[in-house]
Amino acid sequence: MKKLVLSATIATVLGLTGCGGGETLEELQNEAEQSPTPPTSRIVFDPAASNLNVPNDLLMIPNGDLFDFTINTVSVAEFDPGNPQHALSALDGWSTQHPFTININVPEGSSLNEDTLMDAIHIYEATQALEGESQICQGIAAEAGAPGLPCELGDELVYGVDYVAQMPDPSSGTINVVPLKPLKSGQGYVLAMTESLRDSAGNAVKGSTTWDLVKQDPEVNPLATPDQLQLQGIVNTFIPLLEDRGLVRERVSYAAYFSTQSTGEVLSTIRKMEIGEYAQTLQGALGQGLPLQQAQAAAAGTLPEVTASVAAGSVYPQILQVSLPADQLAGIQAAGLDNCSNLFTAAGAGDPTAGQLVGQFGAFCAADLAVGSASLPYYSSADMPMDQWWRAACTSGAMLQAMGQEQVTQLIAAGAVGENNALCQALSDGQLFDLNLSAVGIDDPRHLTKYNPIPEQQSVQDVPVQYTVPNLAFQNMVAASTPGLEPIAAMPENGWPVVILQHGITSKKEDMLAMTGALSLFGFATVAIDHPLHGERGFGQVNATTGSATAYMNLANLLVTRDNLRQSIADTLALRLGLNALNDATGQVTINPNAVSYVGHSLGGITGTAALAIANSELDGQLADFASMTAMESATLAMPGGGIAGFLLDSPTFGPVVKGSLLAASSEDFQQALQAYMVENGLTDPVSAAAQFYPLFEQSLSGAQKAEIESTFAGFAFAAQTVVDAADPNNYAATVAENTNVHLIEVVGDGSEQNLPDQVIPNSTSLPLAGTEPLIQLLGLPNIVSTTVGEGAVRFNQGGHSSLLDPSSSAAATSEMQTQVGAFLSNGAIVISNEAVIAQ
Repeated sequence: MKKLVLSATIATVLGLTGCGGGETLEELQNEAEQSPTPPTSRIVFDPAASNLNVPNDLLMIPNGDLFDFTINTVSVAEFDPGNPQHALSALDGWSTQHPFTININVPEGSSLNEDTLMDAIHIYEATQALEGESQICQGIAAEAGAPGLPCELGDELVYGVDYVAQMPDPSSGTINVVPLKPLKSGQGYVLAMTESLRDSAGNAVKGSTTWDLVKQDPEVNPLATPDQLQLQGIVNTFIPLLEDRGLVRERVSYAAYFSTQSTGEVLSTIRKMEIGEYAQTLQGALGQGLPLQQAQAAAAGTLPEVTASVAAGSVYPQILQVSLPADQLAGIQAAGLDNCSNLFTAAGAGDPTAGQLVGQFGAFCAADLAVGSASLPYYSSADMPMDQWWRAACTSGAMLQAMGQEQVTQLIAAGAVGENNALCQALSDGQLFDLNLSAVGIDDPRHLTKYNPIPEQQSVQDVPVQYTVPNLAFQNMVAASTPGLEPIAAMPENGWPVVILQHGITSKKEDMLAMTGALSLFGFATVAIDHPLHGERGFGQVNATTGSATAYMNLANLLVTRDNLRQSIADTLALRLGLNALNDATGQVTINPNAVSYVGHSLGGITGTAALAIANSELDGQLADFASMTAMESATLAMPGGGIAGFLLDSPTFGPVVKGSLLAASSEDFQQALQAYMVENGLTDPVSAAAQFYPLFEQSLSGAQKAEIESTFAGFAFAAQTVVDAADPNNYAATVAENTNVHLIEVVGDGSEQNLPDQVIPNSTSLPLAGTEPLIQLLGLPNIVSTTVGEGAVRFNQGGHSSLLDPSSSAAATSEMQTQVGAFLSNGAIVISNEAVIAQ
C-alpha cells in the first residue's frame, strides 16, 4: 500500500457521467440504437448506471469516507446487515469459490454460441497497484490512487482445470464462471473477454458502448472531458497487460480486476495473539532468571483457563438414559444393572439381560466422566447474539495510511484514542491505532480485513467442559473379549492422549458421549464443549439445540452466521491451547497435552477443518518454537462438507428451511400462503412452518414463477457464500492436506430407498465445490475400501448423517465407524473390519 487517498472525480465518473465528446451515456446509447447496423450482443459495462458485472473491485471505491479495502456495495449510511448484498460491504474481497456471472445484452431473436466461449475467456492472477511493490505498480498507484487497477499479471488459470464457463440458456445472455477449485485467498485476478465469443449467426460479441470508447488508447484517441479521460485511463491499465499476453486491444470486449477475500487472516491472528501473550510472559520470566519450570508456570496464567472440577462417575448410565425407552430403563435400574460393577458381575454369572447390555453398552463402562469449565475469549455479542457480528479492535491500516501521519498524530495528541490503543500498538508493532475518527467526521465501520485483522474481544465466557478418561478395569474386561483390542496395563507416563470432540448443528456436547466408549477402549481421554449458541451456551431463547438451527445459521444476518462459525473455530483453538495448562481438581483427568487429536461430526467437521489448518500451521519469528502448543496430531472428520451456501440450499434437510425462510422474508405471496397454512394446521413456529410449507408452495408454481424464485435463491447463495468464505472448509482444505492426517467418513448409500446417501450434507450438489465429495477432493484423500496405513476417505453404503453417534440407522455402520476412529487416532491406520458396510 502506498497511496490510498482517492480522487473524488473517480467516484464521480463511475457513478454519474457518460463517455465521449461531452455526450451522456444515454445519448450515446440512443445513437447506437438508431444506427443502421444490425443489433449486436454486448457485454454489460455501464458505470454511469451503476451496472457492472461482479466481481469487480471498482466497487471498492468509497462514497465519501476513507478507503478501508472493503467492497463498497452501499454507503455506510445505507448499510443494512440483514440485506445479503449489503453484507458484502464488510468484506475485503470476493468469494474464492462461488460461481459468478458475466451478463450480456443479447438482442431479441439472437443467442450466443457456447462452443466459442472457451477461447474467449481468460483469467489471470494479478497484482493491484495499491499493493504492488514494483516500480510500475507504485507509479500507477501514485497516479490514480484507486483500487481495482492491476499493475502486473501472473499465471493464467487453466480452463477445465481451474474453472469452466457455462451458458445455462444461450439466449439469456448469462455466462456462469464456475471455479473447479478455490481461487487463492487474498489474491487479485483479471478477467478478460475477447471477441472470439460469437453469437448464433457468427457475429462477434462486442463490449458495451462505454467499453468500446474507454478502451481506446488515450494517447491516440483521448476522450473529451477530464472525467471521461480518467475512466479511460483506468480501463487502459488493463489493456497493455493483456496485450503483453497476446490479446489484441481492438478485440478485448471486457476486462475487470477483482480480489478474493483474506479468508484466514483473522483466525490466524487470534492464534498468534493467544500464543504470543504466553511466549512474551515466558521470555520475560526467563529474562528475570526464573528456572524454566517456574517460568512456564508463570506464563501458563496467560492461557485460557481450563479446569476439571467434578468427577461424575461412569458414562454408562448417561448413555442408558438417552438410548432406552423409559419402561425398559426403569426395569434395568430396578435390577441394579445401571451400575457397571453389578452389570459385569451379573453378565459373568450368565444373566442374559446383563450379557445383552454388556454387548450393547459395556464399552461405556470403560469411560469415566468429569466436568469442568473453560474461560474462552468471546468475540461475538452475548447481549445481541442475533444482530451483532465481529468488529475490529483497531482503526483500519488502510484508513490510517489514507489519513496520513500528520492527521493521525493530531488525533492522538487530542486524546481521540480508544481503550484498545495499547493493544493495537503492541500487536501490530506500532502500525495500528484505536482512533476515534468521529472526532474528524469520518465513519469507521471497523470491518475485519487483511489490513485490520485484530478482532475486538467482547467478553470472556465460562464455557462448561465435558471430559472422559479410560477406566482401566472395565477397559481390560471389554478388551479381553473383543477381537482387535488389547488390554491397557496402565496410563501412559505422560498422561492419556486426548481427543477434542465437536458436535454437529442443533446437537450438544453430551451427544458426543456416544463416541467415548470406543475411544476409551483405545486408551483416549476426551474433552468436549458446546458450539456457540448450542446446549449450555445459548442465550435465553437463542439456542440452536432447543430451538431452531437458524439461531446459529442466521439467515437474517449472514455476517453473524460467518462469525458464529469463526467463534466455533476460535473456541477450538483456545480450548486446545488451554489444555497445555489443564487444572485438574478431580485427580482423574490426567492428559498429555502433547498428544491431542480431533473428532468433528457434521458442523464439528466443518469448523474443525479450519481449526486444524490454523492450529497445525507453522509460526514465524519469535513464535516459531511455540506453534506446537495448538498442534493436533490427526483427525476424523465425519460427514462434513464445503461450499456451505450451496450444500445448504441443496440439502434435503436444510434446503426447505433456507428456501422457506428466504421467501418468508421476501415474497408477499409466500407470506400470505404461509399464514393460511399455519392457521389451518395449528402451527406457531414460523421457521419450521416455512420449511414444511415450502415444498407444497413450490409444487404450485408455474415455470416462470419457479425461475423467479430460483433467481432469488441464486442471489442469496452468491452473497451467502461470499460472506461465509472466511470460515468455509474448502478454503482451508489445502493447508490441512499438508499439515494433518485425516480420516473422513461419508455416507453414500447403496442406491436403494432403504440406504440413502447423506440427507443433511449432500455428497455432491449442482455446484462442483459444494458438498462432501468436493471437500474430499480438496483434502486429497484417497478412497479407502480395505485396511490401509495412512489417511483417506471411507464411504459407507449404510447408515445416515448421524451414524457416527446413533446406531438406529445401522448398528453395523456405527460400530465400524467408531472402531475406525479409535484405530486411526491410535496408529494412523484405517482398519476396515466389516467390508459389508463399505461402498466398494
